[in-house]
Order: sequence, then structure tokens, then C-alpha cells
Amino acid sequence: MVASNKYVFPVALVVAIATVIGKDVVNQPLQAQPGPTIVCSYDPSTGVPNPLGMRTFITLTEADGATEVTYEQLGAVVPGPVEAVLTSQRSLLFPGQSIDGVRQLLLNNATYYRELVGFDDPDGFAPVNATLICQAEAVASLPVVRPSPSAELPDLGGDLPRAELPDLDGPPLGNATDGAADAPTPPTFYDTIAGLADGNYRYVSGPAEARAYSNQELLNRGGVLFIFRKTGDEITGAYSYIDGESICVNGRVSGNTLSGRAYPDNGVARDLGEEFTVWGPATFLRVRRTRGDAGNRYYASATLELNDFSRINAGSSLPPSRCE
Repeated sequence: MVASNKYVFPVALVVAIATVIGKDVVNQPLQAQPGPTIVCSYDPSTGVPNPLGMRTFITLTEADGATEVTYEQLGAVVPGPVEAVLTSQRSLLFPGQSIDGVRQLLLNNATYYRELVGFDDPDGFAPVNATLICQAEAVASLPVVRPSPSAELPDLGGDLPRAELPDLDGPPLGNATDGAADAPTPPTFYDTIAGLADGNYRYVSGPAEARAYSNQELLNRGGVLFIFRKTGDEITGAYSYIDGESICVNGRVSGNTLSGRAYPDNGVARDLGEEFTVWGPATFLRVRRTRGDAGNRYYASATLELNDFSRINAGSSLPPSRCE
């Protein structure tokens, strides 16, 4: 426990090497609602060992359009009349980046992780990433401030030319040149796979209609299937080409990105080192770090991107309960 009086002397070392300040400030409308703050951190209650030890933690926080990665070490107790703990903290700030994008950057760029922790780690961020549990924190709604009636309603009196009258049958009025009316609504946490309720699911690559698909339709369609079970932020599933080979993937999901390990069904894996390699002809699944014995080999690091997948009916087959 850290005391909160004048005898406590916390030490914070902040490293911000990824800060980019934009030149223009975009004014948000008064009705805009803040997105939820998303936090990814190690949870000791899961029973999974912390790869950094029990006195060192990495936490990612996405809020207000930026993601901060914090590396914190709990130091020794400082002697004195009350208990005080000396800590050391380093941070990376990524403006304009989502928490999923930052996790991928840390996985793919060793420089970020090395600067964050202050030393070279041959395993990099992947072991830490596999233990992170993410959750969205609720935010309070902002009061809705409506403009005055004179600003909200068009003035149809006077000699206003016909071309300037609002088209009541068309789309809402707006500046046609700013493209705001056509901008897609960004997905929320609950629109992602991480936001799904616990259960069994089946996804197919590419767009799909909101209806049941038969096995024959899927064979005619081709592509990739991913059938999985979700428990919290942990996913175990079979990633397979509809008419071809399959591989079992297990790990933790953040947004629509699954990070963990991959086990080929036939136990045969290519000899891979530290560089990610695409598994199969599609680019969704990338693997590296081959481990295991002949006939029972697997990839100790795998990343599966599911942004371009669509949910379909669960089908008659159950997902695997574990990958081995």
C-alpha cells in the first residue's frame, strides 16, 4: 500500500517518443458523445503467469482519440516513519491511434517495445500481448445542447430563391463539399468481436447476407471460415479454407484482432523465426516462431485479423475446445 502523505516520494520517468501533434484543430459538434475508454492490462485473477514478473506491468489505455502504453515497475520500499514505495514509469503516447493499432505496432516494430521497457527483449511484446485483458469503461453522456430555433429552422420568408429552399424529400442539409454526411460511422467496442457475448460463432471472409448459409453455398463461395468459441477475451477456433486445410488458433482478442498461437491440424509447420509469414494464400493469418517436435509442431506467435469477416449462422459443427 502506498501512503498518501508528504513522506511519499513517487518517481515517474515518462518517455514520449511517438507523439505527433496535428496542425489543425477539428471542432466537434456540441452533440458529439465521447467514446468509451478502453483499457488493456494484465489480470492476475486469470491465473496466467505475468511474463514481466509480479512487480512489473504494461497497461494500454485508449481515450480521447489517442492510446497510451505505460510500463510500470514497483520498486523497493523506502524506509521511513510511514510506508512508501519507489516506482518507475515509462510511457509511449500514440495520438490518433486505436488500441488495436498500437498493439499491432508494438508487435511488428521492436523499436517501440525496446524504448518502452528500456532494454532488448528477444521475445518482444508478444508474450505480454497474449496476457492482456481489455474492457471498455463506461462514460457519462454529455448534455445535449440544441441550437436556438432561429438557427435550427430555415427562414422560408422573404425573397429566398427557390434553389436555396431545403429539399424535404432528400438527405439532411449539410456542406456537400466536406463529405461529412457520407462519412461512415466508426465501429464501437460492441461492434467488434471483442464485444461479442460469450458463445460459439462462425465467420466467413468477405461480405455476407444476414441469413443462414448451407455447406454447399459456402463451398460454392470459397474463401476462409473461422468457427470459434469466445470466453471473456479468450478465443479458440478453427481457421480453415472452405475447401482446404485448417489450423487451430488460440489467444486473446482486442477489437477484431486475435493474438496468440496457431496449431496446424496435421502437426506440420514451416521453419519460421522472428519474421511474420502469411499462412496460406489469404493474408488474414500471420504466423512465426515455430516450436515443437516433428509431427507436432506449432507457431508460438500468431495474429489473425478479422476486420474483413462477416458473421453467419453457427452451422452444425462445434468449434474446438482447445488447440494442441
